[in-house]
Amino acid sequence: MALGLADHAVRLLKRRQIQGSRACAVATAHLLRRIIFLTRQPDSEKLIQRVSDVGKRLIDAAPRELTIGNIVRRVLGLIRDEEDETRGGEGPEFSNGGSEAGSEPRTSTTEPPPSTSSLHEFAATGEQGASPSPQKPAHRPPLLTSHAVAPALSRPVTSVFSIISHPTMRLSGVDSPSQRSGTSTPQAAVSATFTDLRAEILNGISEIIDELGEADDQIANYALEHVHPHETIFTYATSLTVQRFLLKAASKRKFTVIHAESYPNNHLKTHALLTGNPEYGEDEDMPVESFQKPLASAGITVIMIPDAAIFALMSRASKVILGAHAVLTNGSFLAAAGSKPVVKAARFHRIPVIVLAATYKLSPQYPYDPQDLIEYGDVGKVIPFQDAEMRKGLAGGVRNPIYDFVESDDVDLYVTNLGGVSTGYLYRVVRDQYRDEDIEL
Repeated sequence: MALGLADHAVRLLKRRQIQGSRACAVATAHLLRRIIFLTRQPDSEKLIQRVSDVGKRLIDAAPRELTIGNIVRRVLGLIRDEEDETRGGEGPEFSNGGSEAGSEPRTSTTEPPPSTSSLHEFAATGEQGASPSPQKPAHRPPLLTSHAVAPALSRPVTSVFSIISHPTMRLSGVDSPSQRSGTSTPQAAVSATFTDLRAEILNGISEIIDELGEADDQIANYALEHVHPHETIFTYATSLTVQRFLLKAASKRKFTVIHAESYPNNHLKTHALLTGNPEYGEDEDMPVESFQKPLASAGITVIMIPDAAIFALMSRASKVILGAHAVLTNGSFLAAAGSKPVVKAARFHRIPVIVLAATYKLSPQYPYDPQDLIEYGDVGKVIPFQDAEMRKGLAGGVRNPIYDFVESDDVDLYVTNLGGVSTGYLYRVVRDQYRDEDIEL
């Protein structure tokens, strides 16, 4: 069942039916939660190995969607943290209000639906799979010391580490006196401990899914600190994070937004985002729920300009606010194609550049070769195929990059759901998100 879910997710990623930072992150988190739920081996090392194997397959299917690797690293770090806490004697105990063994963890109710229909199908497939019937957890018997023979002579042990590390715990199928008497064995104690560990991991992944749904709103809470009255904001391409950020600022501020249309990949989405009419973006599979409140209806003066006028009108802006597809550990980031000319124009006119990016977009990778991170799309959007005569004489042919790589020196501030972070300090925030042993998957 778990392998079938992984194969289905890989196919969706390869066919680009799941694309975009947040959609890939949500799909990865749901998949890993289901795989961990279906895992029954009482060994955290095997659990880490299984998550790593699935994560590598997902990364190979979409190597330029860096959020997939970010979520895999966070889940691996969650497993290691819970394992260390349990072995240190601080593992969770069963209680009447705790999670039950074999029950499905709580699902997120606050996150908005992702922007891809295939993601809904994938999540439904993963959540409606066969699962064992939930059972009420029994009270765990007192733990035995490593030298105990009979339960009557045993005494409670506060640390689980001595039991797990004992050689007898790695034996199975041995007919011991405690087994013949029908009482619980140390192996059963380990199995119960792993069940507790797995329940905590599942709850932790549910919290990650909740975080994915609330990240944009948390970033928007910092809007009033960065948007001031009667100033002019320059933005580019379509980003729901930027849209919510500006709508939050519009609740208390009056300002003007200059929005470039971002041709040829995002101009239809830009028209739909600004007008609130999803018909403009029907060809781009635009989600209707993304246009509940366009910018103009919130009292914002919006000026849409063609891409050719970016440099001419940049001098009138007071700051540039952009959304990011992925942020790398050195402070550089990937954004919609055309963002680099916008940033360069802002740097020429000495205008600050603010990038909005949730923590799940922060990648520990270093851009040794930035060209490997660039993804290319349909060249027919640049020059239609019926106009093939126009392509003659072009050196290297026609390319349509989907993303641009922007250097860290051109960014003044990152705003995450944890607050504002300078470019030079970003590496520390990235380091706090992941374990050192999970940097290289």
